[in-house]
Amino acid sequence: MKVSPKFIIMSIVSIMALPLLAADTDTAGATYEAQKATALANPYANDYGPTSIDVSSYPQEIQETYQKYLQTPNFGCQRCHTAARPLNSQFVEPSGPKEGEAAKVAEWKASHPEWFKEKFVWQIEGRSASGPGVWERYVKKMMAKPGCNISPADGKKIWEFLRYDSTYRKTGANADKWAEHRRKLLADFKVSHPARYRELYETQ
Repeated sequence: MKVSPKFIIMSIVSIMALPLLAADTDTAGATYEAQKATALANPYANDYGPTSIDVSSYPQEIQETYQKYLQTPNFGCQRCHTAARPLNSQFVEPSGPKEGEAAKVAEWKASHPEWFKEKFVWQIEGRSASGPGVWERYVKKMMAKPGCNISPADGKKIWEFLRYDSTYRKTGANADKWAEHRRKLLADFKVSHPARYRELYETQ
């Protein structure tokens, strides 16, 4: 069988590229492990809360996002840390259309001013003309980290889950329960990691 010169050239190129592809894979893996080690060495109070929550009352699409991106080991939000970090965060970004977020935040400020007095219990920031909301910034920051396997489409789904979950679980009828939970996390973290607590929650 006669083999075309083009096929021979392409085969040689492919063989020569194998070490480079292996090096890229090794580098990505090493970078991911470094990111994970950094996250573990620099904990937040969030990390000591539960790694799962009850989402049975959430819309089906939101439940699917939660299972795929927050409950799958070494994928999505569990790539460099556990799901506890986002699930127990003080971040709150109103769910719903962008044009209604400013009005929602204003409504909360008028009816629940206490939510805006403890920034490490509730950090409420919606999208505005000046920039993205707090969860959108967080997800984009995570996506920019070396070794992250979150695509733009994945990131949007995670962001939508975090907005919905933070509105449902940290405001309204669940606000008092959330505040009790978050304050306990902070108090326990202060005892177990005093230096890190000062760095994160007393020097800002």
